[in-house]
Amino acid sequence: MVVYIITGGSKGLGAALTRQLLQQGAAVHCISRSENESLRQEALRAEGELTFHACDLAHTEGLDSLLERILQNIDGADAITLINNAGQLEPMTSIGRAGDDDLQRSLQVNLVAPAVLTNSFIRQTQALPIVKRVVNISSGAGKKPYPGWGAYCTAKAGLDMLTRCIGAEQLNQPYPVEAYAIAPGVVDTDMQREIRAASEEDFPQVDRFVGLHESGELISPEAAAQQLLELLHSNAFAQGEIADLRTKKPES
Repeated sequence: MVVYIITGGSKGLGAALTRQLLQQGAAVHCISRSENESLRQEALRAEGELTFHACDLAHTEGLDSLLERILQNIDGADAITLINNAGQLEPMTSIGRAGDDDLQRSLQVNLVAPAVLTNSFIRQTQALPIVKRVVNISSGAGKKPYPGWGAYCTAKAGLDMLTRCIGAEQLNQPYPVEAYAIAPGVVDTDMQREIRAASEEDFPQVDRFVGLHESGELISPEAAAQQLLELLHSNAFAQGEIADLRTKKPES
């Protein structure tokens, strides 16, 4: 049995990953604020199994016990992968204009929750002699500053460094947990619609993203999910790697 734990698995890239993994026969545990009824119906017809876990990642105090409950029910798994996919752009405004609560929620969802889940995942699976992976969905925003995305850029940069630290820490473990951070490119999701609706005052580069949409340069969630899973299945990522789907090729 192959097990995947996906945050934000009810929409966007997360839903596309969930859908394709179910078709491949995986057991998928989806951590999200709300369920996706169409995914649940698809799961009934697919070879895989789907379990929803209602959770708001802004409240991190219950994440360790949630992961413990999930991992207790996967005896006999051949491989376990945690995909930290959930994310939010808000507050989309310059630092100095953002609300304190909005900043805190952004960092909780985009950085603290993935760190807490990853810490729990490694602690609870370290001794298992099976394939274990943590996949952090990153962004080019973790490497390049975007005015108006201060909180988001900061969180993604932190997520990349967390990945690199785990890669270094796991090198000498007898049963290492692999960790990679993967930027999927500009994917056509609700997040992109939020970007295009932003004011130029809050996000000075809004016209660029409007242009990407109008010229058809956005990647569909299905295409991004398919490419990411092909790369995972071909073991294309190195321990601790910070990768970009737009340039990464499967191992031959």
